[in-house]
Amino acid sequence: MARRPSLLLLSIASGLSPFGMAVIVPALALFARDLGTTEAQAALLVSTYLVGLTVAQPVLGTFCDRFGRRPILLWGFGVFVVASLVCAAADSLGLLLVGRLFQALGVSVGTVAARAVVRDTREGMEIAEAMAWISAFMGVAPVFAPMIGGLLGVHFGWQSIFLVSGAMGVLVLVWVALRLPETRPADAPATLDFATTLRAYRQLLTHRGFIGYTLVFGFCNAAFFAFLATGAAIFERDLGMGPDRFGLIWGALSVAYIVGAGLGGVMIRRWGIGRTLRLGVAAAALLSVVMPLVLISAGVGPLSLLIPLTALMACNGVIGPQGLAGAVSDQPALAGTAAGLSSSLGLLLCALFAALAGLLYTGNALVPILLISVAMLATVPALAMTGLLRPGREPGQSPRTGPVA
Repeated sequence: MARRPSLLLLSIASGLSPFGMAVIVPALALFARDLGTTEAQAALLVSTYLVGLTVAQPVLGTFCDRFGRRPILLWGFGVFVVASLVCAAADSLGLLLVGRLFQALGVSVGTVAARAVVRDTREGMEIAEAMAWISAFMGVAPVFAPMIGGLLGVHFGWQSIFLVSGAMGVLVLVWVALRLPETRPADAPATLDFATTLRAYRQLLTHRGFIGYTLVFGFCNAAFFAFLATGAAIFERDLGMGPDRFGLIWGALSVAYIVGAGLGGVMIRRWGIGRTLRLGVAAAALLSVVMPLVLISAGVGPLSLLIPLTALMACNGVIGPQGLAGAVSDQPALAGTAAGLSSSLGLLLCALFAALAGLLYTGNALVPILLISVAMLATVPALAMTGLLRPGREPGQSPRTGPVA
């Protein structure tokens, strides 16, 4: 087994992706003002970035399996650094959108390659533990990114946001070049062709374990994005809280996710992956039923909304990292492809639920809350696909390598 690289390096490489998405959110009004466009058009800077992540991750995952983790990481962060400089120098929304797209295309390799490296260098519960801590770090990134972006944008201009992002990319690039060994298994495919790629995708998409774990991870994050799409409007309309208060509450919810991810790591060491997932999914399913009932009976208020949401976010922290771990664990030779494909499918679910929440929300907070509940309840049949829903099952005993019926 390859020498283990720094978990901190892998966490930072993964965390730069959500950081890059969230860091510009407070400066959208500045983009609109300076570039002579509307805030709605400026918001394309976020959606374009998400599109880039969705498109790039399965492709870069395949590249990691063919050419190695290290060279693709170097190329990816090199593209991210150059794209950040293009964004900083942009004088039109069109050029800025192109720069944002290439930022996402480059930085997306961090999440994909980090998961593949974890799978290359760890076994069993160590994979899930490492994924839990990486996910906790990724949860920190969107908490601090808006604060950093807001301060930079107000005091130094929006261009400074991209200069700082580029500097962070240089840090990761140099760190990878100096400290990350190649970890790709010796039996990984050595050639890249369309037919081989299709066979790899088919191999993954026809296995219950990959689909089940990917859906567990995807639905957890879809619930998160359904709230992200409508949370500011709900808090302003129903609770009379402005964007600043919502930002603080968003931070608290993200901290709950981080705490849940850390708790999940502890639970794995004590009880194993199977029991940890069963407990996490059961708690999330119960909260998903209780939360809308509380809102219907007590009305929308700070306590009736925030207490169950906070508990649900903590459950997400317990469940989500294990979904990531399971999706890349079945077939080590395809770890990079599995990481990229599972991330892309998860992002598609996130985009779907965020769009549904935005379309269906017309002032009634119960609608997006019901979407959150639907997403979390969907983790139950997803977990059933892995074979871990029955007590006593552990990943090594489950039929997760069997084909989808």
